[in-house]
Amino acid sequence: MLTRQVPLAEDVRLDEVAGRTPGFVAADLAALVREAGVHAALRQKSAETPTVAMADFDAALEVVRPTTMAASTLELASVTLEDVGDLVEIKETLTESVLWPLTYPDTFARLGVRPPRGVLLYGPPGCGKTYLVTALAGTGRANVLSVKGAELLSKWVGESERAVRELFRRAREAAPTLIFLDEVDALAPVRGQATDGGTTDRVVAALLTELDGVEALRNVVVVGATNRPDLVDPALLRPGRLERLVYVPPPDAPARVEILRASARNVPLAADVDLAGLAAELDGFSAADCAALVREAALAAMRESLTASTVTAAHVATARRRVRPSLDPAQVAWLAAYAESRRG
Repeated sequence: MLTRQVPLAEDVRLDEVAGRTPGFVAADLAALVREAGVHAALRQKSAETPTVAMADFDAALEVVRPTTMAASTLELASVTLEDVGDLVEIKETLTESVLWPLTYPDTFARLGVRPPRGVLLYGPPGCGKTYLVTALAGTGRANVLSVKGAELLSKWVGESERAVRELFRRAREAAPTLIFLDEVDALAPVRGQATDGGTTDRVVAALLTELDGVEALRNVVVVGATNRPDLVDPALLRPGRLERLVYVPPPDAPARVEILRASARNVPLAADVDLAGLAAELDGFSAADCAALVREAALAAMRESLTASTVTAAHVATARRRVRPSLDPAQVAWLAAYAESRRG
């Protein structure tokens, strides 16, 4: 209806545009069509009869956001799960637990089952937990609300609980929505151990109520991330809440090869750079360390010459001496044992 009087090009697929606009109300869609029209007019200044093409809608989607997501802290990224190196099993689990409930709610209803409500990603720092959530957001075309650590906590009585209710209210209005709780151990620690006057205990209670309370949570999936799953309140991890715990381990040699290749996708590497051989030497490196190594190699090339056009093996060797592994072996061993106990 909004495009009835708009001259659309043949490549415009309104069903695809509709699939990429979750949470958009009528006013948001009208703003989207208007922005696409302005972009088309600027692109075809000399044309007698300008038309709105799919590229104009793509440009408008980068500008126009749904009203309910005005304060979102995580934008949809161009990265998808296909850009994540290795982690095949983890990507399959996240697809089933996060993307399917948001993409195929009718299938779950037809089979008479309630979709998973949430997932907890845990693992050593720098191994790609936040990156996986960003890739999920890009793959699923869902709205994303991000909360970092104790961002919802307030010293004023009742404000923290109100912030939790407001977060989930916005998620329901913008559904399908993915809520990302980063450093969830700071937001929902084990109750009864805090010394903050009960603020975190009340926040945990509010989270539990929103996740599995009387009011239905439709087309909303919660993903938490933490390095310390033992500090998260156990009630949050039972079925119906963050019921699936997914361990994101440090990358092994084949995974490090994939991560290096993904990080160096846009880096002009010389023929003498052997990523497979390099990956074999990076024992103890996290995914973030591997990405930092590629970045440092490019910086080494720039230090040598600001007109450098390739990154050579010598530059990689220089970066190898500068970048050190950041993983703590004791922490990695503990997390692996925790994952094994949960699996058992």
